Amino acid sequence: MTRSVFISLLSGFASLALMGASLAAAAPITVPGPVDKLMRADKECFDYDAHHLKVARTAAKLGKNQTLYLLPCFTGAYNTIYRVYVFDKRYPDELKRSVFAGFSDESGWYGQDQLINAHYDAKTKILSAFEKGRGLGDCGAIPEYTWIEYGWRMMSYRYWGKCDGTHMPEDWPVICRFNKPR
Repeated sequence: MTRSVFISLLSGFASLALMGASLAAAAPITVPGPVDKLMRADKECFDYDAHHLKVARTAAKLGKNQTLYLLPCFTGAYNTIYRVYVFDKRYPDELKRSVFAGFSDESGWYGQDQLINAHYDAKTKILSAFEKGRGLGDCGAIPEYTWIEYGWRMMSYRYWGKCDGTHMPEDWPVICRFNKPR
């Protein structure tokens, strides 16, 4: 990730964090019935109907038949937890929550069905997260994914697990990067 892309990413996350009056006036997107039903059945998504989360919902066309729904589930002190669904209008009964790779020093790689402080950039077609380990933002992860017809491909994963003030997000090492096969 170049420095300018990184700064743009952080700026996007800052804009989301500072939603304020501009988002308060925004109209929430319409969530299709099957997606809405799964979100309402999710016991962890107790803030799903909160106004500040309704206006933070994102929908984006991924392909001819697929639409991304990036839906805030609940908020903490400095993180918003999102559920990610890709609704394929050809197969509405096969809807499942998207699963992504996560990493920690203790567990190594694992699967998770959420993204923290998620953002989708329709221009670059990158779905990213800024998973802060604490409010200072000196530890955590920044994964980036792109949609490839049938699922999410991890493009890169930045990670720093030591909340010690020595590394800010732009300094976190890339521990995984997709390299296109030759």
